[in-house]
Amino acid sequence: MKSSPTERRGIIASALTVSLLLFTPLLAPSAHANTATQDSATEGDYQLGYRAYKAGNYEMARAQWRLAAQKEDPRAQYALGLLYYRGNTGPADYEEAAKWFMYAAQANHAGALYYIGILYFNGWGLNYDQFRATEYLKRALRAAPNNSNAAYLIGSQYFHGRGARQNYAEAATYFERAAKNNMHAAQFMLGAMYERGWGVARNYEQSYYWINRSARGPITFPPGAEEKEKMDPKSALKALEDRLRPEEIKRVSDRLTREYAG
Repeated sequence: MKSSPTERRGIIASALTVSLLLFTPLLAPSAHANTATQDSATEGDYQLGYRAYKAGNYEMARAQWRLAAQKEDPRAQYALGLLYYRGNTGPADYEEAAKWFMYAAQANHAGALYYIGILYFNGWGLNYDQFRATEYLKRALRAAPNNSNAAYLIGSQYFHGRGARQNYAEAATYFERAAKNNMHAAQFMLGAMYERGWGVARNYEQSYYWINRSARGPITFPPGAEEKEKMDPKSALKALEDRLRPEEIKRVSDRLTREYAG
């Protein structure tokens, strides 16, 4: 059941084939040697590009990564996509970024899958498509289970019914994954869902715990995913304290002390 705008305001606070077998055994050693030589050259191109990037020489990085990318190195294809995405060599070029991310995604590169999701989510360089965004974000999360931004975005998709059928239980599951990796926006959302009992059993103590954690760092969002209503942990905590018994507040305080002292 979809929530009203008022209710929402209340909670919001990433081949070779076997054809070599068709050749005579005499050809096999040279084929393997050529592959090893190519891999070595690709690695060299990628590392040269990486060193150039770290030195701030983005044009050199682009040239070296393009060489490696054309030899089907997914690391270089991803790095090249980021150069264009970030506009390191000029204005951001999302279409060019999308092209190289797509190449890297063929090798299931987690970062590339995530950024394709971001591009679909925002309609940057790719057609605006929330369902495709969710698809790629889920693939990115499978490839890199600790990608908190991907988990948060998927949770947001389920929460808002955008790119997925609205499902608060699914939203809470993904927010929790990101929250456990210390993403403060996800911690706030999870705490707010416990406060309302949306997708989880209502539990003010759990809400107080997660919103306390969200208050311990800056609340940031993946690109383009900022919520319309500001997340205000301080106000949310004050409101919760009026609903909690002193022993519940102390239990949360002790829990946080143990966790952050470890």
